[in-house]
Amino acid sequence: MAQSNIPPVINPTVDVEEELSWLIGDVGTIYQAMGGYKIAIHHAGAFPWDEVFKALLYRGFQVWVTRHKADLFIEAKP
Repeated sequence: MAQSNIPPVINPTVDVEEELSWLIGDVGTIYQAMGGYKIAIHHAGAFPWDEVFKALLYRGFQVWVTRHKADLFIEAKP
């Protein structure tokens, strides 16, 4: 069975920041940084990792997980 190259984005016209804000809720904070996003993770156990990565990667963002002291961050750039 051939895989489809069409990413499973429900509505590609939705603003990425709006979607991320809805997904993350109060377990993280979104910051705009150099044309991309920096997401601070406040509660790693409740954070929707898979949904956030899908939302970013399916829209062509490059994604990194970084650490500063005890805090985790997701950094994404288009």
